[in-house]
Amino acid sequence: MGASLKVLGETLIVRLDGELDLHSAAAFREAVTAAFQERQRLKNLVLLMHDVTFIDSSGVGAILGRLKEVSARGGRLAVVGLQLPVQRVFAMSGVLKLISVHDSEGQALAGL
Repeated sequence: MGASLKVLGETLIVRLDGELDLHSAAAFREAVTAAFQERQRLKNLVLLMHDVTFIDSSGVGAILGRLKEVSARGGRLAVVGLQLPVQRVFAMSGVLKLISVHDSEGQALAGL
């Protein structure tokens, strides 16, 4: 899994690709947590997931952990561009009831 991070105002935008699973979830979690610790003004998180081809329970857990982190800051978490296999996992795990899903980065930012 690859991840690139950028900051836009109070929002951390993370572009993910590949698989978010047992082998990559820890790196994702650590990168996002480090960014939030370094920049205390950050409160929102947008995950660009167009290129995520697979997610397992470890990946779901890592995302839910970041949801808890942004919620504690008074922020919101949004995801963009879910591929069908990832969307199915999110639906089955109940994640879709907790986060907002958007078609574009602009829509996600406008919804925060």
